[in-house]
Amino acid sequence: MNRKKWIIANNDKELARQLAEECDIDQLIALILTARGYCDPFEIDEFLSNDQQMSDPYELIDMDRAVARIRAAMDKGERIAVYGDYDVDGVTSTALMYSYLSDKGADVIYSVPEREEGYGMSIAAVDRLKDEGVKLIVTVDNGINANDEVDYAKKCGIDVVVTDHHLPMNDLPNAEAVVDPHRLDCPSQFKDYAGAGVAFKVICALEEASGEEMALRYGDLAAVGTIADVMPLCGENRLIVKNGLPLVENGREGFLAIIKAAGLSSRPFTSSSVSFGIGPRLNAAGRVGSCERAVQLLLTNDKSEAYELAREINEDNARRQYTEREIFDAAVKIIEEKGYYNDRVIVVCGDGWHGGVIGIVASRICERYGKPAFVLSVENGEANGSARSIGNFSVFDALTATKDILLRFGGHARAAGMSVETEKVDLFRTKINEWAAENYDEMPFAEIKIDCRLAPSAFTPDMAESLEVFEPCGVSNQTPVFGLMGVRLDKITPVGSGKHLRLTVSKNGNSATVMLFTTAEQDFGFMQGALLDFAVTVEANEYMGTRSVTLIAKAFRPTIVDEEKLLKEIRLYERFCRGEEMTDEQKESCKISRDDVGAIYRTINKNNGFSGVFEALMTQSGVSSYLRTRLAIDIMSELGVIDCSYSKDGLYAAKCPTEEKFDLANSSVFRRANGEEE
Repeated sequence: MNRKKWIIANNDKELARQLAEECDIDQLIALILTARGYCDPFEIDEFLSNDQQMSDPYELIDMDRAVARIRAAMDKGERIAVYGDYDVDGVTSTALMYSYLSDKGADVIYSVPEREEGYGMSIAAVDRLKDEGVKLIVTVDNGINANDEVDYAKKCGIDVVVTDHHLPMNDLPNAEAVVDPHRLDCPSQFKDYAGAGVAFKVICALEEASGEEMALRYGDLAAVGTIADVMPLCGENRLIVKNGLPLVENGREGFLAIIKAAGLSSRPFTSSSVSFGIGPRLNAAGRVGSCERAVQLLLTNDKSEAYELAREINEDNARRQYTEREIFDAAVKIIEEKGYYNDRVIVVCGDGWHGGVIGIVASRICERYGKPAFVLSVENGEANGSARSIGNFSVFDALTATKDILLRFGGHARAAGMSVETEKVDLFRTKINEWAAENYDEMPFAEIKIDCRLAPSAFTPDMAESLEVFEPCGVSNQTPVFGLMGVRLDKITPVGSGKHLRLTVSKNGNSATVMLFTTAEQDFGFMQGALLDFAVTVEANEYMGTRSVTLIAKAFRPTIVDEEKLLKEIRLYERFCRGEEMTDEQKESCKISRDDVGAIYRTINKNNGFSGVFEALMTQSGVSSYLRTRLAIDIMSELGVIDCSYSKDGLYAAKCPTEEKFDLANSSVFRRANGEEE
């Protein structure tokens, strides 16, 4: 069960009113900004301004050395190779650096490894580039940990300039320059560039031009790389994306072609268009096809070639989606059968899973279960995998702590890759969960941050349009989220062939419509009349001259829920299932009465079964404890009284066809919960 922790801002309405007046902005905008920590008029003006200046690229250490070596190669006519990566950040970084150097007349080629070759520089790639007469390699979005490859290149008479944004794991490579904001000695105030962002700063330094000027020519590539690599859209990244995003839909032929192929031409173009439309398609080229075509798409000036490449890449994306669903379903089946969902960290492994999509599957597993997820694929005696995380849990730190049993690893706090010998996968699962237990008394929950509470009457077309000032939105600058609290559920309407729900809710005589996507009615569980809280985003719509708003649910819960108690009981239930030692207080909390089991049983029996989220079952049964509700389900399932399976947010429970009475004393779960069995 992926239950998010609701973080509701404690709004200072008087401060917001004062700032709204002083900055001449709407009071709702001021309320949201103050909720996000913007409490100074200067900070607010800076955030909303379109005239901000980008920082000096020479704040990045080694920038002077990088510029000097690249200029020397250009002046001498040496062949330069831009060496990239196969994901969107790597592809856009490659296209950006190559485009600039090519535009300046340099003798430049590019090289991007196919996914089966592995991430980053390789000895084989150096040999190939040597044969092509390369004298300088400029890495983009990789190289910070390529110590051996850089040394080998030097032996081959090839210099290397590293530009990267990944975390260094060892001593820095012995390159001509290493430009990476995550170097411990780098004085740059801003650290969260994507690989494309670092490459963009390098060409700004080479051109001796402002970021704003260079954004007019190359900002589209920097923006797409930044968004697709899920970098925080604050500080300088916000400027990069704000300047570059308009060029994506009005510039190079490749982006125009992929926008059309993705069906985005008739919609407002935002950072979400990149995240869910362009990014996955460019990624698909390297995941199930050749990433070479993605670079070609971004470099071509030929409209016909662009549309043909976009068509091929769109087909790749369809195949990627199919493969991803297959692997995700297989992974979920293993997790459910093995009970890995109760682990602090989920590690799931399969034979021959497509290496190009396991990163996406890891993201979906992480989202489904609300826990760090490691998804590995076994091939030729080696398990290669991807990790995704939530909250403050660093998968990079976790991998560093278990590096003795790994073949290799790398990445960030929230996303990483690793390889381990097949026979050590179970040991890896044990060790990484032990590390999590030692470093996190309670595992973090995914969070949903709510900017402010609003009544149904507050959601108007004008209000929705006013929120556009927050664009571009993304990590660290989320689309505004509002709390629609204590509303009555009046109507439930399945839409989209039953895959989604349109919910009509009301409060104090005012109604609103909330869309709940990817949740079927049988997965919802709440009935008309229930009092619910919703966390919603807002979209403005216009159809045949009529303006309206759509509220989209990001999360929901019963109004009466005790949030702190619920989250505590979720983690305690998992601890119980793992059989870990508990305090006397925790043992007392696990005790379950016959009345609790009876209440859950009667609810399921009365309704000829139950389907929906656990909070709905709690509401219907009157059992206010999540822990006791889960234990009751486990007890009756163990005794064969009910047959149940689990959905992404809740369960399906059916009464087994038997009239025999059941004895709770026959349940080991019941006995253990009540301290009768150690």
